[in-house]
Amino acid sequence: MAYDNLERSAADGRPVELYRFSRGPIAWNYTSSDRDILFDAVLYAAHPIQRGNIEQGPEAQRSGLRLTVARAFPVAALFMIAPPSDPIALALRQMHYLDYEAITLWQGVITGVSFSAGRADIELEPLSGTLRRSGLRRNYQKTCPYVLYGVDCAANAEAVRVDGVANVIDGLSLTVTAAGALPDGFFAGGYVEWQLGADPVFERRFVTAHVGAAITIDMPPVGLAVGAAVRLYPGCDHSLTTCNSKFGNALNYGGMPFIPTKNPFGSDPIY
Repeated sequence: MAYDNLERSAADGRPVELYRFSRGPIAWNYTSSDRDILFDAVLYAAHPIQRGNIEQGPEAQRSGLRLTVARAFPVAALFMIAPPSDPIALALRQMHYLDYEAITLWQGVITGVSFSAGRADIELEPLSGTLRRSGLRRNYQKTCPYVLYGVDCAANAEAVRVDGVANVIDGLSLTVTAAGALPDGFFAGGYVEWQLGADPVFERRFVTAHVGAAITIDMPPVGLAVGAAVRLYPGCDHSLTTCNSKFGNALNYGGMPFIPTKNPFGSDPIY
């Protein structure tokens, strides 16, 4: 029977909800039903999930969704030490038990998770929320405003990548022998990444300091073990000199390095 007929029925409807969390190619599938659901050749594992009301309004930030789950819920556990470096999306669908059709109720991304005794609250915002935000404006400035390795920057990250091994992990400090072959500060402002086990997903951390073989990162290295392979990407101070000498990318430099330093509206009558 079609979804609409069951939804309108006074007695035949048996609604269940399907939650599909995804991070790139990895997906976690759950249902709030009291039993596992096989739908579209995908098994949705039964798990107690309590959600708030789905509301629509003119302000995207007020149209979010909250899920309450057990503290050990696998998706919530990803945020227990540090948030993942990639966004985790949710596609919430509803169907009727043993039916063949489902509709999408809501889509969004996780913005944060809070933990308390025995439970976790997952906060999400709708996909439309990111579309309504104001973008950064490009200023008239000497330094480059582009995100390093971003679309506008166009620096080739793979061309300057340095592969190494995490020989020592101590809090926010990593010792990578390969980093010692480069000048101090070479990787500061860049990032380090590593693969999460056999999953085709990489976790990334911003490099705040680099001295010798020591790399300091901004958050705990979740999923990184001693002896694991890491990839180091150099940082940039957004100056034309660094852009040219370090990346050979001066043609894509986004700043205005030749802005006059003398103020034409100053007290000096000669400009």
